[in-house]
Amino acid sequence: MPSIPTVSVIIPAYRCPDFINQAVDSVTRQTFTDNEIIVVDDCSGDDIISRYQFPPSVQLIRRETNSGSASAPRNDGLRASRGRYLAFLDHDDIWLPEKLAAQVAVLEAQPEVGVTFCQCRDVDETLQPLVQRPPAVLAGDVMRQLLTSCVIRTPSQTLIRRTALEAAGGFDEAIHGGEDWDLWLRLAGLTQFHADPAYGILYRQYRGQTSKDQHRMRQGDTAVLEKTRVWLAAKRPDLLSCLRYRLAMLYYLFAKQQIARQEEPRAIYRTVKAAVASYPGALRVYQGFYRLVRYMLKRRLAGGKPPAGQHTGATR
Repeated sequence: MPSIPTVSVIIPAYRCPDFINQAVDSVTRQTFTDNEIIVVDDCSGDDIISRYQFPPSVQLIRRETNSGSASAPRNDGLRASRGRYLAFLDHDDIWLPEKLAAQVAVLEAQPEVGVTFCQCRDVDETLQPLVQRPPAVLAGDVMRQLLTSCVIRTPSQTLIRRTALEAAGGFDEAIHGGEDWDLWLRLAGLTQFHADPAYGILYRQYRGQTSKDQHRMRQGDTAVLEKTRVWLAAKRPDLLSCLRYRLAMLYYLFAKQQIARQEEPRAIYRTVKAAVASYPGALRVYQGFYRLVRYMLKRRLAGGKPPAGQHTGATR
């Protein structure tokens, strides 16, 4: 009977076979080798799968329908995995050779830690270096910090204790965009986090990747905080004000995107109304409401058509 590996590496895959081959190769080059590799293909098609070049030891799971996000493939991989620790590698990222060894050492030495994460080196599509962000740190109240900003940029950074991940319930497949943030928040209510200052992955930045779809991400982020608000009231009521302010800001930014996309005023109004309801005292929310009223008046004067040149931009 085969022995149980220490680490299960789960790679959700959709098309991009060259990227996936590189991701798998980066796992096989790890200095820590007691792992299993599970690639879950999200219905890419035979033409793509025929271009995968994996070692025979890699387990390939083929989904018959496309899920539209990485959550379902990740959960499929979780159910098929056997390791004590879980690592998720996005198909367009690459691990540096010492990544797993350093993280396993942390979880072995600190049983109270359920999640450890390393830092990202930003690279372009061809792996050329980009301007680097400062290392993310966790200090003091981790839940409060995660509510303010999702310091873990990608699941590829993490190694998670199986018991913690199973207690949290895995990835929420109903959330599209921000589903990893949702998981970190739930895990922060269950276990301790460890931030490693060392760089462990090459994090690709390029046009067309899901994380660049700001409209989808913003919509997902608001869903995450609306969900969190339900259980946070019982677990950390002292953080509700922080959550409501963050949620109001996200709704405000989402409304800006809706205006830029020239969506229906009623849809924009509902978003701004949700922002005001989340945190009535937020000045930027009222500024957003003013912009909405001005937009709707201009549209009315234009006979129901979006005003020419009506773009506001959308930034975090």
